Amino acid sequence: MKIVNPLIDKLAGNHNKILVFDCEFWHVFGSHGFIPIDKAPNEFFTPREIGGFLLTKTADGGWTYKKDFFVTLDPPKKKDVSFVSSQFATVTPKTAKELDVYQSLLTTDWHKSYLQTLPNALHNVLLAGIVTYLDDENIRNFHKPNSWYKTLLEHFSDSLVVVKGTSDLDAIQNVCKLNGIQYVPPKNIYDVAFWNPQSHRNCGTAKLEGTYNCILPKLDTETQSLIKILPLGKAHNPMADAAMTFIVALYIKSTQ
Repeated sequence: MKIVNPLIDKLAGNHNKILVFDCEFWHVFGSHGFIPIDKAPNEFFTPREIGGFLLTKTADGGWTYKKDFFVTLDPPKKKDVSFVSSQFATVTPKTAKELDVYQSLLTTDWHKSYLQTLPNALHNVLLAGIVTYLDDENIRNFHKPNSWYKTLLEHFSDSLVVVKGTSDLDAIQNVCKLNGIQYVPPKNIYDVAFWNPQSHRNCGTAKLEGTYNCILPKLDTETQSLIKILPLGKAHNPMADAAMTFIVALYIKSTQ
């Protein structure tokens, strides 16, 4: 699908490819040798679900929208990973309810619930929750082996990458190190998180969904037309979060 939008041109600058993506994460215990989670120095992220899309500039100056992608990935082998909350998982309603039951049995926050932090009596709850997540049909149907990261990096390293925050980029670097894959950084990065102070002032929140809903009525006609194309939907679905991030990026460019 061909798109013509001056704000995409402005966002891209001299770049011919724009990769927009978002991750939900495996929280991994023991960060030595990896990029740690902000405010959790003994933990690090790797991707658990990745969603997004690619835009490529055409010879006549427009943009080709590549179909969005959604991929689920295994937890790092021989690593201690935390529980998976249904709030941050693209699972079926049935699985979400099962995860919620398991989560209610935990004695610490889900993202702090590791084998090394939970009492022994709750280890089976953590492990059962992880198996339940991995066995969900949405997760199984979109599963890719770790070799898929090489495919992602072919585009990642040749694009302007649009994200919100640095955690997604840290997670990619971490998983490359885990799997012995050479990490080549993107051509450039546009991180909409720099606009958080303005979003707080203008929208009363810097959260992605709140910012998106706030700026939605202020979009120009060309950008509003993208809403029918992009995979917008429930927040914390990586494809939807990537789409909202892209719309916010274009709005920011419209104000500059």
